[in-house]
Amino acid sequence: MATLASPSSPRAVAAAPETSLGVSRRKACVFAYSAGWISGLVVLWLEGRDAETRRHAAQAVLGFGLLTLLGAACLALAVLGILTSLTLFRVGLWAAQGVVLVGVVLWVWSLVRVAFGGSPRWPLIGGRAERLAAVP
Repeated sequence: MATLASPSSPRAVAAAPETSLGVSRRKACVFAYSAGWISGLVVLWLEGRDAETRRHAAQAVLGFGLLTLLGAACLALAVLGILTSLTLFRVGLWAAQGVVLVGVVLWVWSLVRVAFGGSPRWPLIGGRAERLAAVP
């Protein structure tokens, strides 16, 4: 009769740091990016302890918020173009599509990096997000 080998000694598993939201840091950061600036604002408002989670939330608010404003400005240019010039309309529409493409690429990149344990830092706004995320 074969004997069962005793299982190896249990390894010490490092517990994931928990945020004041009651979930792990990774889940909170994924949620911060999940719906753009809206979810980032919710996480930034509710998270009071974890500076890393607050930084990702602030980055989502600043980054996606600025992209939303830029996209709205491009669409306003397209509307102005309807009234004045077909060329201006096309430029505004193409620019808005470019802004959306940049936003989608940054959104996917940030979600994938955070989901696998990375810490993306967006160009141009990363430093400002760190200052905004300082724990009060």
